[in-house]
Amino acid sequence: MQYKKDKERLNQILLTSKNIKNNQEEILKLVPELIICVDCTQLHPNHIYNVYEHIEETVNKVDFNLILKLTTLFHDIGKPYKKVFADGGERFGGHGEVSEILAGLILKRLEYNDDLIAIVCKLIKHHDFKIRATTEDISQVIELIGQANMSYLLEVQTADLLSHAPKYYNVMIPILRSVQKIYKKNFNHEFKKIIPLLV
Repeated sequence: MQYKKDKERLNQILLTSKNIKNNQEEILKLVPELIICVDCTQLHPNHIYNVYEHIEETVNKVDFNLILKLTTLFHDIGKPYKKVFADGGERFGGHGEVSEILAGLILKRLEYNDDLIAIVCKLIKHHDFKIRATTEDISQVIELIGQANMSYLLEVQTADLLSHAPKYYNVMIPILRSVQKIYKKNFNHEFKKIIPLLV
């Protein structure tokens, strides 16, 4: 019963708060697995925030949709477990897979719908996939995550990039915009669709 209440409160925060930084203390009580991210640095030229600050920034930048909010809340939760110092900075190779596993366990505990969990975990696993602006690359990603989830992924990636250092996202965002244009033009799919609220 308590987990159901925790889920309902987390949903309320994610779907109504314009700035989840104002809810940090409560979110960390609802999802204590995120606490390790609070003091996890990201010492790298592409980053300007620590892991938890980056998560907050990313959550704030997606639409008020539960799939998008949960995906961004957990997309980097695995980073503290994969952090290494290499090539003059802190790196987090393979964090998507760890984040996927942790998110699945957390969402299961909070009694989310299995279909929603599957979508969120798939998006988390592939959120860092570097998509080139070609039909071949886009087709490959669609095979990985499914046609219905492509719009979600592009929005998550946009929010994620915009929560990096400007000198990095100023280079990467135009590439992602080109991907979006090719996707809309060639894959006969309504780019912005109404997404069902699965709880």
